[in-house]
Amino acid sequence: MRTPVFLAVALATALLVFALTRAIGNDYLFFAGYIVIQFIVLSTAWNILGGYCGYVNFGTAAFFALGAYTSVFFHKTYPLPIPVLLAVAAGVSGLVGLGTGYLTLRLRGAFFSIATLAMAVVLQTFVVNWNYVGGSRGAYVIRPNELDVFGYPIDYIQYLFLIMILLAAVALTIARAIEHSKLGYGFATIRDDELAAEASGVPTLKLKLIATTLSGALMGMAGAPFPYYIGYVEPASTFGLPYAVNSIAMPLIGGTTVWFGPLIGSILLGTLTQIATVTISSAVNLLLVGALLVGFVIVAPSGLVGLIQQFLRVASPARPDARSIGLIALAAFGFVVGVLEVVFSLAALTAPDSTELATATAGLVLAALWIVSAYGLMTVQGWSPIIATLAFALSIPIAALHIWLDRTQFNIALWGACIVIAIVAIAFLRRRRVQQLYAPRLGEQEALA
Repeated sequence: MRTPVFLAVALATALLVFALTRAIGNDYLFFAGYIVIQFIVLSTAWNILGGYCGYVNFGTAAFFALGAYTSVFFHKTYPLPIPVLLAVAAGVSGLVGLGTGYLTLRLRGAFFSIATLAMAVVLQTFVVNWNYVGGSRGAYVIRPNELDVFGYPIDYIQYLFLIMILLAAVALTIARAIEHSKLGYGFATIRDDELAAEASGVPTLKLKLIATTLSGALMGMAGAPFPYYIGYVEPASTFGLPYAVNSIAMPLIGGTTVWFGPLIGSILLGTLTQIATVTISSAVNLLLVGALLVGFVIVAPSGLVGLIQQFLRVASPARPDARSIGLIALAAFGFVVGVLEVVFSLAALTAPDSTELATATAGLVLAALWIVSAYGLMTVQGWSPIIATLAFALSIPIAALHIWLDRTQFNIALWGACIVIAIVAIAFLRRRRVQQLYAPRLGEQEALA
């Protein structure tokens, strides 16, 4: 698919998501969805330098804050429309990225990462002592409740959601265009072996400067609407650790070598953290992200995309067939349900009721079965169909219990669908072709491990 066509499809998808979210009529979806989409932009921007080039950047929060404080500066000086602020923030953050890259890109490995972290500390110190944008006490940004867009009144949070989702479509288009261009191939040579690339005549410094400029510009654009979203900006919030951690964890969990890896990781982790914020508290977000990051570094260092690619090389070397697609769907379902079960069980553990504690313990056991079976299915472990079948079988009486306790139409439809999925999954896992795939294949299992 050509880049203009992909951009048109991405923008149309973004508008469709906006229309569906508005049709639901729940304002919280816009508040939570804004954060998820914001991390799509940040993780995609980080991946241009950290994933494509292999230079791990710990300064994401600094570029995000540059965009935010650019908006604060112009809000106090001469208020500008948010689309114009996006362009200005991109210019400011891009120039800082270019200058930072010129000073630090001669360093490699951990030395470069430490340099980016030091740059974030320097910028935060500068902002803390700049009283015009609020300094250490922060700054308030007053926004209207509604805005006219082409003659139609729209809530301001919906307007910000629309701006951010369109920006995400543009960021993903840029990342995909880079991946399939000569620039992307140059980035890949730097990631694989920079010394060999230099010896072959690849202008590595020039390419890295382009990467830092693009990455910084997109991060700044992600931060530009933030003051209008939150209403109050302070250095501790804009330079916060969650931005640095999440922007690294999301591409690593999704996959860093393809443009849709950060998208998958951002949707997964972003949604998870929003659910954890509602069910437990925002304080556990970094705990969950850190636990998932450590787990993926250990068992799937190439991320979800790399794990699926390894599975397809064994299950369907020529092209994906119905069996491999079905197994990927079951593994994805098990992993998502397992992670959600962990979040809800942790929320139940905070309750003093002994019944809730017992339910939470059972939920954690079932979550372990889901996650372990999903990993086993993707790594073609012989025991994984048995564990997956057990997890699906246990989910049937649990879903029936939920229906019995709450007989509302939505609850019956939700848990009824879970029962149907479980029955279909068990039947699929018992098929002969699936059983043959998971017969003892020691050589291939060792290769996947």
